[in-house]
Amino acid sequence: MSAVQLPPFPVDDQTLDLLMTAINPWSHGDPGSEMSSVGNFLVFMSELGGSDTSAVEEVLDPGDHNIPGLAGASVSVMRDPQYHEHDVMTAMVEEIRRLRAELRSR
Repeated sequence: MSAVQLPPFPVDDQTLDLLMTAINPWSHGDPGSEMSSVGNFLVFMSELGGSDTSAVEEVLDPGDHNIPGLAGASVSVMRDPQYHEHDVMTAMVEEIRRLRAELRSR
């Protein structure tokens, strides 16, 4: 069981600016960047939300799991939740729907 529950992914302007920079770093003044840093950003946001992103709850030996593509590998089950790209997409869809409802109610 997780020690922490993360809130829905934030959609305030500052977080959106940081997310855009993580998605497309070269468009924000860093022409040397060749890849996005979304994964690092989501770890950072998870830690801000109170998650210990390095806390391992359990390590499954290769024979103790049936995870496709990971046969023969140990799997670490993390203790605390971390944001995932799906959390970001869910937050964006919910925010768009909220804004549309707000516009319709005017």
